[in-house]
Amino acid sequence: MPMRTIALGFCLALTGGNAVAENWTSDYTSHDYGKCRKAKPDDQGVSVHRCAGKAGIPVIWTAGDDSSSVDFSTRPIAETISDKASFFEAGRTIEWRGPRGGRRQAAILRYATGRNVGKLDGSRLVVYRLGPDGVSCVIGSVDGRSRDANEQARRLADEKAADFRCGQDSRSER
Repeated sequence: MPMRTIALGFCLALTGGNAVAENWTSDYTSHDYGKCRKAKPDDQGVSVHRCAGKAGIPVIWTAGDDSSSVDFSTRPIAETISDKASFFEAGRTIEWRGPRGGRRQAAILRYATGRNVGKLDGSRLVVYRLGPDGVSCVIGSVDGRSRDANEQARRLADEKAADFRCGQDSRSER
């Protein structure tokens, strides 16, 4: 067996099989959702705003009286953000992850969270898959108060985004 093959196998073993993730990078955008293009509110007062994200990926902010959330792409899957809280308020800064020089395959967004309306005393970093077919979904989330929350969220994005199957694979709640 050639030495190069052995070295590659050793590297894959050390990285958990995802050597490509080492080359992933981040870009950031910040959004004032209220200034984005607004769709007509529904009969329950929920408003939807569409913002331009990184590389033309749509950012869809939905806000009601007691929560707000963000979806991505042209075909987001309707799902809960996390089982770890009942109410969510989407942050303004989005971290876009993907291979250096390649298409962004994940987005990370911090939410203020809570179990009661008006008392958002927690934080979660929610990681989304951005599929090439316009489908997006939640891969999982990380407790935003943990010491290394940003690194955990990036690791989750880097390890899962490329192969995660929306609607089929289990989400990770850390």
